[in-house]
Amino acid sequence: MALLSPEQIAASQKASLDAFFGLTGKVFEGVEKLVALNLQVVRSTLAESKENLTKAPGTTDPQQWFTLQAGFTAPFAEKSLSYGRQLFDIASTTR
Repeated sequence: MALLSPEQIAASQKASLDAFFGLTGKVFEGVEKLVALNLQVVRSTLAESKENLTKAPGTTDPQQWFTLQAGFTAPFAEKSLSYGRQLFDIASTTR
């Protein structure tokens, strides 16, 4: 078994550190994208909730109320799918 020279040990340590910091950088990029996505979702949800709550007091008819409620929940599935796709994209690029 041959012993490694100090230069080989230093090169090996440098390569290991470079790999470690490269991976750490990728992880932080993924976390940063995830946080940005979640902030975007919270902001849009709050804005939509505010808009919907301002419409609710004007409804006097039960049918009008149910129509308004259906309008609130209909886009939810589409937005959930969009969020899931974006989350998957972030996860796959971070991988």
